[in-house]
Amino acid sequence: MSEIFDIQSFKDLGDGDLAFQAETLADRMEGHEAFKDKAIPPCIPGPTQIRENAQQVKQTSSAARLDPSKEAERRAARKKMIQSIRFSCQYVVMYADHTDNPGLLDTIGVDRAHRAIRHTTVKAPTSFYRFTVTHGKESGTVKVHVSSWEGKGSVELHVCYGNPGSEESWQPSKISHYCHFTVEGLEPARRAYFRARLLKDSGVAPWSEAVELIII
Repeated sequence: MSEIFDIQSFKDLGDGDLAFQAETLADRMEGHEAFKDKAIPPCIPGPTQIRENAQQVKQTSSAARLDPSKEAERRAARKKMIQSIRFSCQYVVMYADHTDNPGLLDTIGVDRAHRAIRHTTVKAPTSFYRFTVTHGKESGTVKVHVSSWEGKGSVELHVCYGNPGSEESWQPSKISHYCHFTVEGLEPARRAYFRARLLKDSGVAPWSEAVELIII
């Protein structure tokens, strides 16, 4: 069963604070619906057992301060104390679920555990590190090769027959889903410039560097 309550906070307490918090928790449990006037299963510590555990923590803590050889007993008492709190809290979770009353989780006197929020960063696609355009087998055709990418995406190719420094000179040529593809229907015997970029759900990559080629 995953932790719904913040049991870790008890582990971080000193012996005295742990015993005090446990005794306070036992007082709250006695009036809680899950424990009040109920026949508690033997496997559930409950408020009486928690008080006894708290007393044991105080006794072993004092003993360990006087005799270092008692340190193992002190740690064992703390472990049993925290286990009693955990089992009691888990019982409250089961009782709240059985009675369909989630509000009972907020009245036991133990803070709810804080779930870490996982942030997933979606990276925008980057420019192709490899982009080549070479002559095809037929006149007016070229072969395009771009670097591969992860996930789904498409290659957008533009062609320019004029000044590549002018955005208005660029024309859409083809969109491909592959790293290698052929473009047909280009004007032979003309100087052309090509550029490409990756299109993905996470965004649009910057344009590649322009590649110059005389179409044959």
